[in-house]
Amino acid sequence: MDSHSHLFFDCQFSKFLWGKLKIMAKLDNVSDVWAEVISAVCVRNASNSIWSIVQRLVFGAVVYFIWQERNIRLFEGKDRSMNTIFKQITNIVRLRLLSLNIKWSSEVCKVAEIWDLPGLGRKGAMGVTDDMDIDDIT
Repeated sequence: MDSHSHLFFDCQFSKFLWGKLKIMAKLDNVSDVWAEVISAVCVRNASNSIWSIVQRLVFGAVVYFIWQERNIRLFEGKDRSMNTIFKQITNIVRLRLLSLNIKWSSEVCKVAEIWDLPGLGRKGAMGVTDDMDIDDIT
C-alpha cells in the first residue's frame, strides 16, 4: 500500500523510526497517525527555542528520508536498513544544529546531551554517535 497514512507512520519501518526520533525531539506526546502528526506540527509555535528548532528539523528529516527510501525501493529496487536511515537522520539534524549560533541555556544543554553536540554541553547517556544503533534509544 502506498498512501501517506501508510508511509507516515503506519508501516512498521517508518513507525519505528518516528517512535525513536520523536523521543529525541521531545515529541513523545505526538501521535503516530499522519493526520494527527501534521496537525500537531502545524499548531506548534515555530519559535527560535532550541526544542522548536529540533522538532522542525527532526520532522522534516524523517519525512524526507522516509520518502527517499520509498523512492529508492520503488524505482531502484534497493533498500537501506532502519539503522542506516536512523543514522542519516540523526547526523543531518546534528550537523544542522552544530551550524547554528546557539546561546547556551539549560535546555540547550539537554539538547546537547541527547544529540551529542560537543561544546554545547556535556555528553550524556543518550548522546547520538556514529557507533550508536537505533536500538540504543529507549
